[in-house]
Amino acid sequence: MRRKLLAFYILLLIFLNLTPRIPSAPVENGDKLAHFAEFLILGFLGWPLWRYLTPLPFLLEFLQLFVPGRTFSPYDMAANLIGFALGVLFGWWYEGR
Repeated sequence: MRRKLLAFYILLLIFLNLTPRIPSAPVENGDKLAHFAEFLILGFLGWPLWRYLTPLPFLLEFLQLFVPGRTFSPYDMAANLIGFALGVLFGWWYEGR
């Protein structure tokens, strides 16, 4: 069940990060919070597979260079990576209790 949920979530992340629309956030730097939260969940769900999922935060941000209406941002990538790393740590801690 967990793997199916993880696979669905990865597909959802791909869709959300690579659709040619410009997302808007009601708060300043809200997109950074969204990136952080998206990848925090990915890290938590996929922490046992973190070695294989680590390229995803880089790749999805990089691919936005080729999507109309989207832009690459090193700050978004940093939010992706920090969220992912914390999610992995939280997942590891939660499962190890």
